[in-house]
Amino acid sequence: MNKILIEASGLKRYYQRGSETVKALDGVDIQIHAGEIVSILGPSGSGKTSLINLLSCLDAPTAGKLSVAGKSVDGLTEDQLVEVRRGTLGFVFQHFSLLPTLTVTENIELPLMFLGLKPNPIHTANILASVGLTDRATHFPRELSGGQMQRVAIARALISRPKILVADEPTGNLDKATGESIIAVFQRLAASEGLAILLTTHNAAFGAIADRAITLEDGRIVNEIRASS
Repeated sequence: MNKILIEASGLKRYYQRGSETVKALDGVDIQIHAGEIVSILGPSGSGKTSLINLLSCLDAPTAGKLSVAGKSVDGLTEDQLVEVRRGTLGFVFQHFSLLPTLTVTENIELPLMFLGLKPNPIHTANILASVGLTDRATHFPRELSGGQMQRVAIARALISRPKILVADEPTGNLDKATGESIIAVFQRLAASEGLAILLTTHNAAFGAIADRAITLEDGRIVNEIRASS
């Protein structure tokens, strides 16, 4: 079994809506291993966003225990959570958010500027190759298809060498064939780079491609299917 990169026990996220206590997440136990793709499924309001925000240190739990890459994040401040995310987690979202005046290479390397790091051309070239964009390195976003722009977003998330890739509805704006090609990229990255990939999707077919498909309902895990079962 590969190394555990995320481990949560009794994870809860409650918040107040007027006099009502909303239990967005109500006691979740989960482990995510290196080299594993885990999909989070469920209808709107099921707790998908709350769970992925907690597991990726974008939010703090109301209760429960959580460790990311071997570090306990219980009780950490926002600044401390930023440090956990930095260099550990990469993020891919439904909206590509590419800068139109930058080339593919420049968009991919942009996060390094905020980290105070100098780009490594060999590393960038390897990432371009891993997502099938070597021949688009000097192109601008307006010259790319939707699938190619999503690949740029994936490459941008990989540039800081994360251990965990978090993808929130990464195929939501793509047609079926293009979405399947993006899922194939995730499969290659998990197998070749040992990345743990955590993704949310409304598409049950895409979710079923994962090593594990976890379904949430009312803030709790109600079903878990492994690819080997």
